[in-house]
Parts: sequence; C-alpha cells; structure tokens
Amino acid sequence: MTLKSTHSFKKIQTTLILLIAALPLLSCGRHESSDSSGAFASSIIVGSLDWKEIIGLSNNSPIKVNAKAVADVKLPVMGSRCTGFMISENILMTNHHCVPSSRYAEGITASFNHLKGVGEADWASFDCSTFIGNNRTLDFALLECSGSPGTEFGMVELSDDDQQIGTPLYIVQQNCDYYSDRDCDWSKKYSKGKITKKDDEYTHNADTLGGSSGSPVFSQTSNKVIAIHHAGRGNNGQGRGTENYAVPMYKIVNAIQSDFPQVDIGASGDDSGNGNGDGDSDDSTSNNSFETATEVTNFPYQNKDETSSDKFFKVNIAKSGKLTIGTSFSHSVGDLDLAFYNAEKSKLKISQGTTGTENISQEVNAGTYFVKVYGYKSAEAPFTLNIKFEAKKQVASNGTFETATKIKTSFVQQGFSISSSKDLDFYKFTVTSGTYLNLSINFSHSVGDLDLYLYNGSRKQLAKSDSVSNNESVSKYFSKGTYYLKVKGYKGASGKYGLSLK
Repeated sequence: MTLKSTHSFKKIQTTLILLIAALPLLSCGRHESSDSSGAFASSIIVGSLDWKEIIGLSNNSPIKVNAKAVADVKLPVMGSRCTGFMISENILMTNHHCVPSSRYAEGITASFNHLKGVGEADWASFDCSTFIGNNRTLDFALLECSGSPGTEFGMVELSDDDQQIGTPLYIVQQNCDYYSDRDCDWSKKYSKGKITKKDDEYTHNADTLGGSSGSPVFSQTSNKVIAIHHAGRGNNGQGRGTENYAVPMYKIVNAIQSDFPQVDIGASGDDSGNGNGDGDSDDSTSNNSFETATEVTNFPYQNKDETSSDKFFKVNIAKSGKLTIGTSFSHSVGDLDLAFYNAEKSKLKISQGTTGTENISQEVNAGTYFVKVYGYKSAEAPFTLNIKFEAKKQVASNGTFETATKIKTSFVQQGFSISSSKDLDFYKFTVTSGTYLNLSINFSHSVGDLDLYLYNGSRKQLAKSDSVSNNESVSKYFSKGTYYLKVKGYKGASGKYGLSLK
C-alpha cells in the first residue's frame, strides 16, 4: 500500500469513528448545530477557541467586507444548516454534503445579516432553493437565489491559484460553541489560521464546528477565496480535534468552468488581490492601476474611452449618499465587467452581465472609492462610463410626540420604515370638523410585524391595531381636534411600510 493510499485509509477510518461519536449530537434535536451529512467528519476547534464576531471589525476591514457575502444557509429537508457564500449576483456556493441532490434544495434559504445582536426579523433572508448542480469529489454545490442578494451584500472573488503550506488564511462562518452552550447563537464569525499540509486538499488549523461546512476560506494576503471548508478530524466529543480540511478553490473553478459554463464566476483574475490590479503599467500617465486612476470629484461624470478596457477611476465623495455607476459598450466587440472598491482596494461589488451594459448602485459614506472597467477573460472594447451621485437627504427624527411628522387628513404615501427595535414613527394631524376617517399601514408581515396606535391631542391612547396580517387599520369618527399616530415594530420587528389617512 502506498503512503498516499495509507493516508486516505486513515482519514476514512477516522471519519467512521467520528460519525459514531457524533450520533448523540445528531439525535439531540439541535440539528442545526451539526454537519448536514454523515459522509464527512465533523469540523472541529483546533486548540483553544479563538474565533471572533464579525461585528467587532471596522467597516473598512477586508474581512468584514468579504463577510457580507457569507450566509447562514438553512436546509429544511436535512433539518440542519450550513454556511454558504455568493460567487455572483445570484449564485450561492456551499458543500455538496449540504445539498447532495436537487431534492435537498427544497426550501433552502440564505440569511446574510445573521450577526451578533441582530434579531431574526433583520437577517435579510433569500430563497435559494433553485438547484444548479454539485460535485461530490470536490464537495461543492451551486444554488440560484431569487432577488440577486449579491447586488446588495456583495460577492467574493475566487482564486484560481494553488496555495502553499504556510499560507495565512481566515474563514468566515455561521457558528458558535454549542458544545459549551447548547443555546448559543450561530452568528457570523471569523477565525484565522494557516495551511499546514497539502495533499488532494488543504489541511488548515482555523477553528470551525459542524455548521461551518461550506464556509469560504480566504487568503489573508489577497482576500480571495482559496478554498471551501468541509471537514475536520479528531473530535473528542466536545468539538475539539487536531486539524480541518478544505477543498482548493482552483480545482472548483476549473470544474465550474468545465461543467457549469453558464455560471459566470469572474475568477479570471481581474486583479491580484493586493491592490495593484493586473493592468498595472510603468506608464504613470495611464489609468490602468489604482495608483494612476483618473480622479472623479464632480457629478454627474462621463468618460468615453476608445482604446481598451482595464481602466481605473478614483471617486471622491464628500458626504453620504447613493452612488450609481454604469458602463455601456458593444458586447459583440468585447464583454466588459465593472468592479467597485473601497479606499483599501477591497472589492465591494461587481457587475458581470452578458449584455452591453453593466451597472452598480451603492449607498456610500464620505470617502474615497475606486471603479474599474475590465474585460472578461481579457476582452477589450471601447466603452462609456457614467457616474452619478445623489447626496442623502437629512430627515428629521419623528420618534417622539414632539417631533411628530405633520400630515394632512387626505394622505397616502409609501416608503416609510421602522429600521430597528428602538425606532418609532409618530405622525400628527388635525381634524377641522367632525368626520369619519380610516387610518392604515400596509407592510409585509413576513419581513416584520408592525403595529398602529392612535392618540388624542392629550396623548391618551384611543385605539390600536395589532393583528398578524399585512395591514393594520383604525376606522372611526373623529371630532374636531389634534391627533397622533404611532407606528412601531412588535417585539422589536422592523420593515418598510406605507401610510394612508383618508
């Protein structure tokens, strides 16, 4: 028996032992805290537990930026959960053993804002139950999500390069130490480590547990995904063991390009991941690198480039607002894509369509950002770039009786929202002569349950509507006087709503 086959046999033997040890955990009812299949050893914590909450990072941290695209994946058919991540606007990747076939994709949802302290109503969940395909050998599965969550939460960048032993890495995952606290919250966390061995897959020492299956493994240097985590070894019954395993991403990239050509993964390496870009040149007068990017300070901005792709633009924003970026070109000449970066040159969003336009829309704070127009698989074509900026309107708070928004008795408007558990909206209206009025709010109860309250001018509650439907309303006769409305979330719920008074 060769050394390689002996190593493989030992891993299989270890896996069988771990499966037997894991049976009590799988039968305890907390299925979301276990891996989704008996085909793999449980992921484990190596040494002392050192993962940390994502919310503890600064907004400019590359780890926090990449973490936005990572999701808590619920598997109803499995009765379990895994972790997944967006590789394009609507394609989510996780492990094959999480979604072994199309039947197991039924009812799958991905939640992108499951962070410490964030209530389930604010998790931003999407239907990702459309099965695209999977690969058992490389242990990956692809799902299509409705609503294109990648446009809102971003997409990771996949590396098609093999990595070396010692490569520093970090893993973003949805998990918690349920061995120590069975009721813990598997909020979004990150753990750091390095590649310790190389064989058919990478061995690493970053902390994980069951439920971390499908987590992206990022390079600490390039911040690209270099592997997908999927298994571990040595669980001592308390989730502690000796090593974890991840499938190299370059193998998965090759498999996707071969078996799923309809999936645009953008892994052709539009930049090196270290802030230099692959279009760099010694020509300091060009704009083919971050360092020589064309400055944009006035809006609207338009640029027409008749030469090639791989062009960088440095956008300086003086205040918070909405940035809209669009490029147009002849797709038959060359397929161009669009990327958007923060000041640290970490990618925030990409647009990789198959038409003659690419568009990105992003809410931004004051600061510096970068835009790159680049060719898919080195394509080139003349293009026009348009950048627009709309400053955020400062809206006065209406969270008290004293600051209530004044409205008329014939008022209908959408676009309001309760943004957090502490948010309240007050409205004030005056009735000049006795009349019958209907007051109502409409919203999506599945997103957040909102309630409606009515008060008189002395701020005494007259009525309330707190059903479990998508509409709350109060209909009554109003005598002459001043009245107040209050909209709040039930038990801290949040969501958008429309208000009608007529």
